[in-house]
Amino acid sequence: MSKEIVFNILGEGGGIYISRKKTKTGIVFLYHHNELDFTDEGLEVNEKREYSDFEKPFQLINDKYPWYMLYINIIHEDFRQYVIDKLIENINKNSIEPDYLDYSKSQLEDSLRISLSFIKDQGKTIWSYTERHGP
Repeated sequence: MSKEIVFNILGEGGGIYISRKKTKTGIVFLYHHNELDFTDEGLEVNEKREYSDFEKPFQLINDKYPWYMLYINIIHEDFRQYVIDKLIENINKNSIEPDYLDYSKSQLEDSLRISLSFIKDQGKTIWSYTERHGP
């Protein structure tokens, strides 16, 4: 196995990806965060780190960014369920209202091959999903 991107999100001026690479000692996951700075502020980001599993670099993204509002360009099947679980956990924990997710909902559904739905329970929005089959 050569290096392959297993998760990639894009935003204005940059992106974050996690790739998987086979080495002599096993498989490593490479985290790469790249953002351009269109000002003269020196805010450009080019960060790279190596991890032994997918969960650690994904948790960096999950803790720091509202990644569910960005464009998921690539999600490898091996990690799709993990990302779905984190999505549902995140939007429920943060009480994300449907209007707030409106912009990215269809993109998330297409990328993850799910249908998102919600109910209101005592004023709280509770999200769930069902698997979609086919394109």
